[in-house]
Amino acid sequence: MGLLDRTDLVASYFTLTGEHMSKPPRHSLRDRARAAEAAGFTGLALAPAEVVAAGIDAVVAALGGFPAPEIEPLKGWDSGGRDDEEAVFALADALGCRQVTTIQLAAVEEPRLAERFAGMCARAAEHGLTVGFEPRANSPVSTPAAAAALITASGASNAGIVLDAYHVHRAGVGPEDLEPYAHLVVSVQLNDMLATPRPDPVEDALEFRLTPGDGVIDLHSWLIELDRLGIDAPLAVEVLSRDHNALPLSEAAGRAAAGGRAALAG
Repeated sequence: MGLLDRTDLVASYFTLTGEHMSKPPRHSLRDRARAAEAAGFTGLALAPAEVVAAGIDAVVAALGGFPAPEIEPLKGWDSGGRDDEEAVFALADALGCRQVTTIQLAAVEEPRLAERFAGMCARAAEHGLTVGFEPRANSPVSTPAAAAALITASGASNAGIVLDAYHVHRAGVGPEDLEPYAHLVVSVQLNDMLATPRPDPVEDALEFRLTPGDGVIDLHSWLIELDRLGIDAPLAVEVLSRDHNALPLSEAAGRAAAGGRAALAG
């Protein structure tokens, strides 16, 4: 058994919102959970903002028993804030979530960044959570190597790296670059990209992170390489695309799940 044999596939939060990430979801959480389940996803990731707005009881009721193994992205720790942590950790306790995914937004230098990351990881550990750090192309921490350096500096034993196919390929990171950090990978996000990026890298990342199979990434070959490196981590599909957002919810869920399964099957 290995990465290519996995049967789990989570719909990342933004995959089924039907809106740009800067706007509230177009579809209700209840409808997203039902659409994800019908499409064959095994879980749905939640966002801190939605949890804070709706409350834990409402979120649990809307899911109707459908698993929510991940919460993403937890922000604010890099600037010293803890705005959403209480609600996120309480929801994680209620649902038995395994991972909270985070990114760096504030320009904070070492050693303060590592100290703040360590603090957040320690608080997450009290709730049995793994912290997945997602390196993003054109961001302060843009590569798995940089993410690994932060994790090592923090000393957090419950932290690891989230590999997003789009960001890995946009950053020009190859399998040989990943090999030293393969043991730190805690989850893999599947998506695709345009052959030529949009002039604005933010627009490219937030509106043209395509459904698996709709772009130029050879995802199956990439997964084979990850498997060769010994990476065997939970899988998700994360699509941030204006065309995808415009689709009816059931079609968006179906296409995203089918793309993820096709990437595994080859």
